[in-house]
Amino acid sequence: MSQRMLLAVALPLAVAACGKPAPQAAGPDSGSMAGMNMSAEAKSGRGSGAVTKIDAASGEVTLQHGPVTELGWPAMTMTFSGKPGSLDRLKVGDKVDFAFDWDGKTGRLTSITKR
Repeated sequence: MSQRMLLAVALPLAVAACGKPAPQAAGPDSGSMAGMNMSAEAKSGRGSGAVTKIDAASGEVTLQHGPVTELGWPAMTMTFSGKPGSLDRLKVGDKVDFAFDWDGKTGRLTSITKR
């Protein structure tokens, strides 16, 4: 097989293998997302964890949380969007309990309370 023919076969295969990378949990101490339920079907979950970052401008909070059994998630660090005003009383380091809706891509907090 000539080099051109080999390139004509190998190049499309290599390009196809370079799809969008799998989502990754934030932070060096994050659990593996392998086996996570990443379904686009809306689901709800509950968890406990600690606030590691708050972005009031975007309404997002990053939580280092334990396993979320309803969704089959391991412990990890990830960012959730909050309702307006729901993050006002939180600070980095707070221990929290939270509930959220998951649409397959984004976690939207439905409640978050300090412990």
